[in-house]
This record gives sequence, C-alpha cells and structure tokens, in this order.
Amino acid sequence: MLDVGVPKVGYSAEVMGYGVELSSKTAKKSKSRTRGPRGVDSNAILEAAFKMLSSEGESGFSLRKLGAKAGVDPMTVLHHFGSKEELLRRIADRALETVALPTPSDDWRLDLRRVADGYRDLAHRHPRLFHLHFRFNATGPADHASSEVVYRAMRKTGLPDGAAAGLGLAFYAFVLGFALAECEGLLLPLNDGEEAELLALDPLGYPATRAFIPAFKKLNPDTAFDAAITAFIQGVALRAAGKR
Repeated sequence: MLDVGVPKVGYSAEVMGYGVELSSKTAKKSKSRTRGPRGVDSNAILEAAFKMLSSEGESGFSLRKLGAKAGVDPMTVLHHFGSKEELLRRIADRALETVALPTPSDDWRLDLRRVADGYRDLAHRHPRLFHLHFRFNATGPADHASSEVVYRAMRKTGLPDGAAAGLGLAFYAFVLGFALAECEGLLLPLNDGEEAELLALDPLGYPATRAFIPAFKKLNPDTAFDAAITAFIQGVALRAAGKR
C-alpha cells in the first residue's frame, strides 16, 4: 500500500467549476477559516483530526485525545463540529478532497474508471479511515462533486434515470467494497494456512473452490480490480444498448 503521508492532491479549478452542485460561494465557504473560543481555528482542528484518524484508526480516536493533540478542550471541538459523528463525516470529506477527480467528458466509461481508480488510491493512502465512506450517505462538498461526475457518466449511457441512478449507486457499492476489502487484507494471495484449509475440503462437495486454489495463490489485486471494473462497465453498456 502507498504511504499514508502522500501529499494532498486536491481538486483542479476545472473540475470544481464544471457545473457540479458547488457554487463558488459554497466552495469558498468550505475553505473558510472559522474561529471559535479563544480564536481556535476549526480547520486546524479538522486537520489534526484527519491526521490522527489516518494514523491511528477509529479505535484509537477520541475527542479527548484530539483535544490534547490540537491543544484545545474537547468541548471546543464540539462547539465547532456539533458532534463526534459530524466531525468524522468532515474527516471523510477532507480525505476525499485529496482525490483528483476527472473532468466530466464525453467518454462515460473513462470517467467511471478514473473515479474508481481515485477511490481505490484513496483507500491505499488512508486505509484506517476509508471505512467512513460507508457510514454517511454523503460526506459533504467533495462527495457531491464526485457523485456529480459519476451521475453525469451514468446519464450519458442513455439509460432511463431510474436505471441509471440505481447503477450509479451500485458502482459506488462495488468500488468502495473492493477497496475496503483490500484494506482488510481480503484480496491477498492465499497463505499456507488458508491453502491447507481449502485443500482439506471434500473434493466432491467443493470441486470449484479447490480448482481455484492455484489462482487464489497467485491473486493480483490490480488485475482483479481491472477485470471487475471492466466487467461492470461492459455490463452497463450492454444494458444501455437494450435500453433496459
């Protein structure tokens, strides 16, 4: 996996300005530096929280520890963010800001693939906080910008909006699920113990599982991801051709 210390990439002005549901006013507001008691900067607290969660994971994260790290009282954190859950939501959106979104293009297939690659890269860089993207319907401005790229791509397929919306959500379920599985080590090649467990299965009851053992031992997550996203996109294209 990539080092969690990879510098922030952020959004290009071209992407942020491409008709997504973020006005320049909203974008500026999200970057503003609000100050609370004793002049504490909320962005500084958010950045400290982001770094702590990325480094230690949620099990080692608390408002008390964050307050000590940021040099503020835990109640000051609540003053700025309202609740721990809202702070976690903002951390997830802060993480998503580091993904370089593609500019929506005429090639919906390429747009989906680039968004998928961006989320997977995010999971590699920040595996200890990636699970937060399953917790919230939307994490904030960065999430809406990402969704707009995907939903524009799905509408370009020509499918009815009902079908396109459902497949757009399925796209996220697949990409996030695959990336989280990698974070949890579920896509690593079989180790000796796992291989022995599969070899011990009844060959008459589990012929397919046993037949896949050599492939599981040589599993390459990059190859598996490419094959899976290709299959998803091809499936959408076939369905669009039938307009169903």
